[in-house]
Amino acid sequence: MKPALPAFFFPVVTVVNNSKRSWENFFIGFVIIIGIIAQALVFVVYKLAYHAEPVNPGFSFILWVAAISPVMLMMIIIRLRKKAVQNHKHQNNRIKKTILQLEARALRAQMNPHFIFNCMNSIKQLIQQKDEDKAIAYLTAFSKLMRAILQNSDRKEISLFEEIETCRLYTQLESMRFSNKLSYAFDIDETLDLKSVMVPALIMQPFIENAIWHGIMPKKDGGRLTVAITKTNHTISCIIDDDGIGRKMSMQNKVQRSTSTYQSKGIHLTQTRLQLSNALNQRNASVEIIDKTNENNGVVGTKVILVFNEE
Repeated sequence: MKPALPAFFFPVVTVVNNSKRSWENFFIGFVIIIGIIAQALVFVVYKLAYHAEPVNPGFSFILWVAAISPVMLMMIIIRLRKKAVQNHKHQNNRIKKTILQLEARALRAQMNPHFIFNCMNSIKQLIQQKDEDKAIAYLTAFSKLMRAILQNSDRKEISLFEEIETCRLYTQLESMRFSNKLSYAFDIDETLDLKSVMVPALIMQPFIENAIWHGIMPKKDGGRLTVAITKTNHTISCIIDDDGIGRKMSMQNKVQRSTSTYQSKGIHLTQTRLQLSNALNQRNASVEIIDKTNENNGVVGTKVILVFNEE
């Protein structure tokens, strides 16, 4: 009795589409080559055993297993790869959905009713004091800020130039409201092409607001805020530096005034948006918050460093 020829004799060639990991392609190619070699050996052994009489049924079974195993292994690898791709797509969809929700919340945070009310009230006071020039300047800055926020609210990313201009308007408004209690400066490296660097929309302002309201304003004599943009290698750092009361004292104040938890949520929201943006766009942006101290370990303010990759 002659042994039956293995059902799957010819090698199976598999094309793996859209694979971004070269080691996976290498592994699949390696398995295909091993499969071809294995089936070639099976054919040789089959030929050698072809004239053997009688043929052991167990030997025939081994030939079948040796021929089918590479094919089965390839089927398993293809199935696992497809499942991994599907999981990756589902994960990206979840991240995109979460980002959209966070962007909507970020817009609501920027359009904080308390901030709008305070601005309008300041304009009202200036009008009542018949300081028309200041009132017009304040109203102009306020309208520009609202327009910038609304324009950027439906964009996932904007240029760093646009982000800084929005932050300038916000800081200008707060400085006008608090007069001599708040001074500020924007120190921008003039060699940088800020329009070529894309960042998540409305990403810096919450840190500036936090520095003003919870760092500088609680100080009796006020303080100074500095926003610096610098370049190091292929990264751009946005540094928000204040000489306020520091995070520890600010946290104690927040415990006493439960209504001040608004901006804490804004900071957490911003950090989460940055992490999700990294995951979705395969970037390495980061945020670091440093408690500044003097030589006597006394608190002298807070520094926030946002780092973005240069495009």
